[in-house]
Amino acid sequence: MKVNRLVLLAVAGASVLALSGCAQTGNVAAQVGGRTVPTSDVDFLTRMQCDSLNKAAEDPTQSAQGGVQMVPTSQIRTGMVNTLVQAELDRQLAAKEHLSYDTTTLRNAMVQFQSVLSSVPEADRDRFRSMVEAIYRGQLQLYALAQRQLADQGTTNPTQDQVDQAIASIQEKYRKKVKIAVNPTYGAGDSGVAGTVDPSLSKPVSSFAKQAGSAQPDATWVGKLPADQRCG
Repeated sequence: MKVNRLVLLAVAGASVLALSGCAQTGNVAAQVGGRTVPTSDVDFLTRMQCDSLNKAAEDPTQSAQGGVQMVPTSQIRTGMVNTLVQAELDRQLAAKEHLSYDTTTLRNAMVQFQSVLSSVPEADRDRFRSMVEAIYRGQLQLYALAQRQLADQGTTNPTQDQVDQAIASIQEKYRKKVKIAVNPTYGAGDSGVAGTVDPSLSKPVSSFAKQAGSAQPDATWVGKLPADQRCG
């Protein structure tokens, strides 16, 4: 199977906002059922992703290929919230259904991930590897469930697209059964997906404020952000 992958983690399918100027409180990014997604985990993965993008931006090879798009740190942080919320949902569903997974595929995925891990500060490697491995494991467990359901429906040799659609359907149905409360800082709507609503109490008027609320802010605007608020 194909394990989702970006520079570090899979962050897909969610609209994101640049939540500049919003302060976080406590260490709770989200509550998923009876489990907490810590803000510290969100910030840790955001730092890992930003460090990777910054290194890629400095790589002459990547520059020759068009470079790395600069993005607001807040956009990556919002994506990491969604990634960790989905990972927790996958973990809970896997535990409930006693789902297995392909250990060889997981091992191979982590071997591929080693090249990223080797560039991370040694003090962060164990934590980073553990978190990414847990995300991959959950994906593999849902992959197995999707294959089983498709087989029950008579599709014994599904395409990757069919499996992906089945996984998305499984995740959507299970999400509706679990109470998800995301820290308002991340602008989550009723669906519990961060970045789907503007968390600001005021309506953006200036062009700068409107860019801050854009899912795809202009590159020029991103470039004007302080260095600690952008990646790449």
